[in-house]
Amino acid sequence: MYAECLGEDRLQIGAWVGLRTPALQNLTIASGCGVGGRVMATRRPVGVSDYTRANVISHEYDKAIQDEGLYSIVAVPVIVNRRVRGVLYVGVHSPVRLGDKVIEEVTMTARKLEQDFAVADALEQQDPEHPVAQRSGRVMNSAEWEQIRAAHSRLRMICNRIDDINIRGELEEICDQMVAPVRIQATTKLSARELDVLACVALGHTNVEAAEEMGIGAETVKSYLRSVMRKLGAHTRYEAVNAARRMGAIP
Repeated sequence: MYAECLGEDRLQIGAWVGLRTPALQNLTIASGCGVGGRVMATRRPVGVSDYTRANVISHEYDKAIQDEGLYSIVAVPVIVNRRVRGVLYVGVHSPVRLGDKVIEEVTMTARKLEQDFAVADALEQQDPEHPVAQRSGRVMNSAEWEQIRAAHSRLRMICNRIDDINIRGELEEICDQMVAPVRIQATTKLSARELDVLACVALGHTNVEAAEEMGIGAETVKSYLRSVMRKLGAHTRYEAVNAARRMGAIP
């Protein structure tokens, strides 16, 4: 989930993935209250393994948390130019402790958001009419992100079926523009086919489904995926997707 700061004293959850109920959707949170409010007030990450029993936070939002069925929650501030712009959350619907690896992933994602906001702010100062600057104050919701990811994956599949080099090059350029206005420089080089596999995996496709989409064999998909995981230092396909998103390879 992502909550955007509304002034100096409150947040509102405006983007989410994986919520099972509307209990937390668009919820407004006061500074200092709950996990997110504490993050906003202290400007530091906060994590609890059992939200309703945690003694490091206040409990104004216990009912919403219980209605959603969340247990462990980690939240990290998104800070740009010394100002808290929002709070990024990760939570689970089972009584398990979120380990250091998860906290590291959330923190890395928050840092990426900070970079995106900083770039948008700089563009707005230079040119208020720049399209990136015009949307800098709004975070896309989960449905919009999924539309972008689906379109990106579909375009990559279409690229593979086009023989004309010029047209294929233009479509690949559009795919790159969909990833980010300013791309993070990556030291890891992924091939076009490896990016195709990642785009399919990011949509939840199995190896067989990705193979059908790409017009290749399932074993070939598995081989590409192993190569990607090795290059990105990932242990699972989903770790590979997250790593690729952090480096700006896929949306």
